[in-house]
Amino acid sequence: MESNQTIAALRTRSAETLQTATALPEGLEAAAPSSAASEGLVCPLCWAAAERSCTITGPAGDHLARYLAAEKAGLITRLELAAVVAGLEVIADHVIVRDGAR
Repeated sequence: MESNQTIAALRTRSAETLQTATALPEGLEAAAPSSAASEGLVCPLCWAAAERSCTITGPAGDHLARYLAAEKAGLITRLELAAVVAGLEVIADHVIVRDGAR
């Protein structure tokens, strides 16, 4: 019986640790830019025009490469870029950051 309680306590503690580890730092979520497309940059990966998203079908979104270029050009801050990257499982230029996913 005691081992079952110990296992339950460890599972609860593990779940709490996971929630804490995956939570965004305070204020980071609010820092996310609405869209790199609105920053006036052509996507360096797919060459989507500045006023267009990188996706053609499905939900709107832009390549992470566009956000990286916007940060490099000084159009968004590093904090805003961090807010975008925080929601991604994979960090690579070709990954699509969905509008509304931030």
